[in-house]
Amino acid sequence: MINDYKLDVSFSELINTYISKHPDGDRAGVKKAWQYANEKHSGVKRGSGEPYINHPLRVARILANQGFDSEYLMAALLHDVVEDCDVPLSEIRFRFGNTVAEIVDAVTALSDRDFDGEKLSKKQLDTLSDARLQDKMTIRALYVKIADRIDNLSTLSGVKEEKRMPKAEHTREILIPMAKKANAYHCVDMLEELCFRAEHPLQLAEMEKIRDEINLLNHRSIGKSLAEFERVFDPLRNNCAKELEPYHRHIISFRHQDRSMISLYRQITANTNKLDDLRNVLVKDDFAFHDLFLIVSNDLEEEGTPIRPHDLFFKYFDLVLSVHGFYIVDYRRTTHKDSTYFLIADQMDNLFRLFIRTRDENDRYQYGNILDNSAFFPGLVNEIEPRDTYSPKMKVFCADGTATLIDRGATVLDFAFHIHTDLGLHFKYAQLNDNKTQLPHYTRLNDGDKVYIEEDEKAAPSFIWFKYVRTSRATDRLIRYFEHLYANERGCPFV
Repeated sequence: MINDYKLDVSFSELINTYISKHPDGDRAGVKKAWQYANEKHSGVKRGSGEPYINHPLRVARILANQGFDSEYLMAALLHDVVEDCDVPLSEIRFRFGNTVAEIVDAVTALSDRDFDGEKLSKKQLDTLSDARLQDKMTIRALYVKIADRIDNLSTLSGVKEEKRMPKAEHTREILIPMAKKANAYHCVDMLEELCFRAEHPLQLAEMEKIRDEINLLNHRSIGKSLAEFERVFDPLRNNCAKELEPYHRHIISFRHQDRSMISLYRQITANTNKLDDLRNVLVKDDFAFHDLFLIVSNDLEEEGTPIRPHDLFFKYFDLVLSVHGFYIVDYRRTTHKDSTYFLIADQMDNLFRLFIRTRDENDRYQYGNILDNSAFFPGLVNEIEPRDTYSPKMKVFCADGTATLIDRGATVLDFAFHIHTDLGLHFKYAQLNDNKTQLPHYTRLNDGDKVYIEEDEKAAPSFIWFKYVRTSRATDRLIRYFEHLYANERGCPFV
């Protein structure tokens, strides 16, 4: 999907894809949304020169290919009309219903018109928009936003680096953590692949060249092995052994694809830092360049007794694959720890990763927590620096035993500001874990610490306090303090 992303798109293609998966679906609603979006974006071009409507059409096509229902497609088609066409959200709600309107609202960025004409800087708008995005995000809206970002990142060809890099960075720091929180690891893989392509074009080009050279040298043996896998596992073709006939009905689907560049990159960086010597690192003996996916039914059984997916695989392996020279090298977990796979080699020592999942496991990998439509982050969004929302957290305790989460690496001064601004501004010393030792501002916290802060009304921050804090909240409160002091005293208070 990433390597051969199709830019050409039409409404007929979209609706035909949707109907093929939802024969009784609301095609009239989808058509109505397309007509409305087409009207509102009429005459507008993207930076590439193509009609703007192609973008929401492709976003909707991504969702249609994944089997999403009409409300997702309608929201995808309409996702930019409020932000770009001055359409009030109330009109979307009136024409297309609450669900579609809520999705569109969640993915709509803020603009100056949202602040009664007050002119905000781009950084302020971006920060507030990121905070709003996270605060309003639901599972439904997340998938529309992911599809939107997939198309944006897939159409960066010709876009200058100063615009390409921030889009990829925002995806890594905001959208990918959201997808992980929703357990939508298939989406995580696609977004990380696109970010890697945008941010590391030279390494990407070298890795693809090395992979292609290896595949070219071994294309006959690789092609023969992939054909054998298809003959064994494809539910329409697996007639390889009479003893396996009782098990064929349990195979839902089988497919294979080139392994993604980001997956190879993760394996490289997990084992070595020699990224400047890729030709000697990315070698046939150590890397699988092809991924195999075997999807089986949920209710596996043998003569009425339940069996595991791996038990089913071993039957095919023992009776057919091992006879044709295949052997199992290892059983591993991906670097993201979200999946396991068998590392299999053929007679010519070409390596393949085989993922075996039940239908339900595959759906969970593809879509994550799609049935949960509640908001993701109520009360957890860092509105000062929204990207810090996803930084690793640790649990520490107030003196009264109340638990709170704070960024890993935080100091006792960070904790004081986390509890209350005045407590931070008048920090005197801290005590940890009922120990009476008076600890200074820069003392680092550990997971599980119990913290007591002593304040002094006469105490006041000095500029060196900026060296003692690690969190955006504490930094913001210090900046505000000194800005206010500077404005009142008309001089630099830093000491």
